[in-house]
Amino acid sequence: MQFGSEPTQFDPLFMEDGTALRIAANVIATPYEYDGAGNRRKNLVSHISLSKDKRKYTIKFKKDLKWSDGVKFHASQFVAAVQRLVKEPVKGALSELFPTIDLTTTKAIDSLTAMVTLKTPDAQFENWLTLPPFAPIREEMIGEFAKHNPLVPTLAAYQVVEYKREDYLVLKKNPEFREKDSNNVDQVKIRFLKDESASLALLKTGDVDILTKVPVLQLEQIKKISHVSEVLVEAITYLGLNTKKAPFNDLNNRRSLLSAIFSKRTELAKILNTGELPAGMFLPSILIPTAFQAQAIGLKQSEKPIRGIEFQVQSDGGSRNQTILEYIQSVLKDEYRWKMKIDMMDWKAHYAKLKVDSDEVFRFGWQNPVSDPFVMYQVLQSKSANNFTGWSNAEYDQLVNELRQETMMVKKAKLIGKIEGILLREAPVVPLLHQVLRFANSKRVLGFRANPFGVVLFREIHLAKN
Repeated sequence: MQFGSEPTQFDPLFMEDGTALRIAANVIATPYEYDGAGNRRKNLVSHISLSKDKRKYTIKFKKDLKWSDGVKFHASQFVAAVQRLVKEPVKGALSELFPTIDLTTTKAIDSLTAMVTLKTPDAQFENWLTLPPFAPIREEMIGEFAKHNPLVPTLAAYQVVEYKREDYLVLKKNPEFREKDSNNVDQVKIRFLKDESASLALLKTGDVDILTKVPVLQLEQIKKISHVSEVLVEAITYLGLNTKKAPFNDLNNRRSLLSAIFSKRTELAKILNTGELPAGMFLPSILIPTAFQAQAIGLKQSEKPIRGIEFQVQSDGGSRNQTILEYIQSVLKDEYRWKMKIDMMDWKAHYAKLKVDSDEVFRFGWQNPVSDPFVMYQVLQSKSANNFTGWSNAEYDQLVNELRQETMMVKKAKLIGKIEGILLREAPVVPLLHQVLRFANSKRVLGFRANPFGVVLFREIHLAKN
């Protein structure tokens, strides 16, 4: 299987990038997990109960859980992960999502039962239990992760048995996995390949069976020798506007930019030919509740746009991102005679600059780690570490906080309508595309599917005998 880059971290506490989360779903066992269709289900957990005050969770784990080295599971290993999450300074993108946990009453009750106490209720708690920071951990594993070594025991279906930095990972079936008979593939080699142009050749020679990204220029040729599937994921690509800098500290200029691009989204999607969908709102369509009815919010008409504005937009590299920005550059030149400079850089430099002082505009994307609209919108809350726009709105913050705790779909839908209305009026971001991932799998790979997080569960895959 091919990935474009290797994970930035193997330590579950710090995992946050897409590659890390997709690999983790196969080698790190969490209390809950998402299946190949994107449905949340119990994984290590057999039963969970909540106190009347909605603060105390009693978690009962399944019997006969064993680590890959034969060591029996103990609930204290889950508690150790929770304690580490609270005690260690975490500056990752996911850390701000988690509730405040009271460690004084968070404990292992017996070998298969743990209690977690929240300082305030959180309707999202079971969602967080699908994420790597909540995976049970043993003390000796922490030291190995500190050395960037992924060869540690696991409770998951597969364990890492070989690793060559920036080259590959080899996974093998966990002999102690509770459902080991359902693992149909004995070994998986994950190759980290940045050169997209090599994809076709690798499929032809059989060096790769699954591509996680299909180059547009090779799409038709790849279709002839493999099965190509498109998966709508819970992710968006957007332009963020730095509201602390001219010219987009001016609301009229933000609305003008949004208005110019809004009508061109469909054309942009056609030019890219990546399968991505034009974003009519910030929330991806896959997350919109069935009770939601699109309101006639409409774009707020801006005053007469100022001509001749000059600004710079920053982005990480890649032909897709270059095409997006060059198209927008052309649109703004034609519409308003605006001069937009493009500053392309690698991802690490782009992200580092965003955290210090971004350009007037930046290209960014967000993929949900769990399936709930709240997680998408929290990116733009005032205190979010991922809000690089400098924009702040008290009403927006309050509505998103209400969405976090709401469980009724009809009420969620009403909150979403109000939140989207604020984003259109205030224009801190310009939604561009709802992301679709294109996978290709060789004909010997059967039962392939990827869920809305781009995760492929290897234990669901079969290989043809011939």
